[in-house]
Amino acid sequence: MAFKDLRAFLASLEEKGQLVRIDAEVDPVHEIAAYLRKSTDMGDKGPALLFENVKGHKVQVVGGLYANRRVMLQALETTDDEANAKYLAAIDKLKEHTLVDKGPCNEVVLLGDDIDLSAFPFPTYCELDGGPYVTLGVSISKDPEDGGKNASIYRHQVLDKRRIGVLSPPPHHLGIHYKKAEALGQPLEIAIALGTAPCALIATQWEAGYGVDEMMLAGAFLDESMEVVKCQTVDLEVPASAEIIIEGKMIPDERHHEGPFGEYTGYYTRASDKPFLEVTAITHRQDPILLAGMSGVPTTDNHVLKMIPMEASCFAMLKKKFAGISRVHFHGSGGVGLTCIVAMRQFAKNEARQVLATLLGAQGSKLAIVVDDDIDIQDMDKVMWAVCTRVRPDRDTMILPKMTLWQLDPSAPDDDSYSVMGIDATRPFGEDFEKVATVPGVDKVPDF
Repeated sequence: MAFKDLRAFLASLEEKGQLVRIDAEVDPVHEIAAYLRKSTDMGDKGPALLFENVKGHKVQVVGGLYANRRVMLQALETTDDEANAKYLAAIDKLKEHTLVDKGPCNEVVLLGDDIDLSAFPFPTYCELDGGPYVTLGVSISKDPEDGGKNASIYRHQVLDKRRIGVLSPPPHHLGIHYKKAEALGQPLEIAIALGTAPCALIATQWEAGYGVDEMMLAGAFLDESMEVVKCQTVDLEVPASAEIIIEGKMIPDERHHEGPFGEYTGYYTRASDKPFLEVTAITHRQDPILLAGMSGVPTTDNHVLKMIPMEASCFAMLKKKFAGISRVHFHGSGGVGLTCIVAMRQFAKNEARQVLATLLGAQGSKLAIVVDDDIDIQDMDKVMWAVCTRVRPDRDTMILPKMTLWQLDPSAPDDDSYSVMGIDATRPFGEDFEKVATVPGVDKVPDF
């Protein structure tokens, strides 16, 4: 049975000993982030953390839910071997939502003078961040011309009690919605759903076509229609089981200073004037739990959330062209997509180079590495072993100049000379190569 809300997932993690309750008082300014950073840096051993006593607030905060691949797989109720198939199968059976009159997300309704974002302990994460941020909210909007929907995750700086900064330039779909609304001289309505069921959060990472409602994928993961409710002040529907909903309107032709923020690349992005959201309502459960998500130096929630969706999509794209593709992995070191590793069996000379060219062009990775299918592509020691022992740099590297700029890459120049690199770390097709040294009987040794 899929997790229908955040609390069901937390209960499952706690039952498995993977959720730690922090009862000591913690400050939302940097201290929550320090705990999350420490847990995140523990890799697959890092637990999710529930902060029960946040300084100056009554609302609890949970974080580290998607900070490692192990928990991400549990959220999808799958395994590494089956994750691609499950994700792609869900895309083939999208489910429309079911509209209900009321849900847990609107047990409490705050309007007018009762709206106060400072009542919620949004964390300030990195030392130089411009303020507290909403990092794992599902932002829901629709095209002001044709009504096509979008649900995705963007960073939102809490500016004051009733305003939230928005970073979502085109070609992000929310950015396109705003540009269209601005051209029409009207505000863009938005709802931000915090603390959704895992399936809703993961569904936002699907690279769906413009106008496709990503929340239908959440229903596919649930294997039943997801329940939604109407917002109080905007014409949008939101997941009924969410913990907190922030409703508002992005004001046309007005900007507010936003940033800096420690982004997924591990570096700060500079502050600048950006669009913002005027909050028109806040609704929440009786005792809401605020979901926090780390960004910054890999690997964090920001990176792991995208891994499986990107891997499944890229695998499907490559498999249509290359029969020998067996695995695809977007390593955390490359942020959200800068490093892509592919395992394959070659059926023709230079086929690995064709895969590299496809990846660097269609996927947009900065570094692509292709290895033989005997390499565990999630183990960077094994990947780098293949690079160091199977690559002749003059023959097996590929550098493509003047490619599309990857957003927020701190190494990107101001001109159009951005380049990407591919490494063919496969053994030369059809040629003799030294045999790998193996030890017989390892599979018969008992666990210890």
